[in-house]
Amino acid sequence: MKEQIRKEMLGRLKDLPSQDRIRMEQALTTKVCSSDEWKASKTIGVTWSNFPEIDTQKIIQKGLEEGKRMVVPYSGKDRVMTFHEYLPDTAMSRSKFGIMEPVDRSNPVPPEEIDLLLVPGLAFSQAGYRVGFGGGYYDRYLAAYNGLTLSMLFPFQLFREPNWEIEDFDVPVQKLLTAAF
Repeated sequence: MKEQIRKEMLGRLKDLPSQDRIRMEQALTTKVCSSDEWKASKTIGVTWSNFPEIDTQKIIQKGLEEGKRMVVPYSGKDRVMTFHEYLPDTAMSRSKFGIMEPVDRSNPVPPEEIDLLLVPGLAFSQAGYRVGFGGGYYDRYLAAYNGLTLSMLFPFQLFREPNWEIEDFDVPVQKLLTAAF
């Protein structure tokens, strides 16, 4: 069922008219950067997005402008994800999954130093359970992460009741921010 949802959501994200996407992404950036969670956080973990994901580059830039420590993930061996500080001159390379990741991974940021984690996903239940991209990296990371979690989504990504199985290892996102159509 999750694979079917992934396929459907990726299709809907790809087919979203660009003017609707831009408008909703701008609204989400404003919502995130004005949230209490953002304001209270010094170190923020965020994925470097790739189309058709919701754009995160403006959020990363805003964090840097505000003097926040921005950290981005690296998807390592055995599906273990680590976060690393991102600065404008940080060298990035595309992983085998097509994800932009930091080249220098010598100094991972411990989970307890990350105040807020922006968690990507394709579908979300109102209770915060998500269908991710299928690698399980965030599921494993969230199992040991005790900070704040937040996800951004378009309205069609929110399900009143999940029509997928919630598994024992699933950790719900604490706050969902939805853009209006």
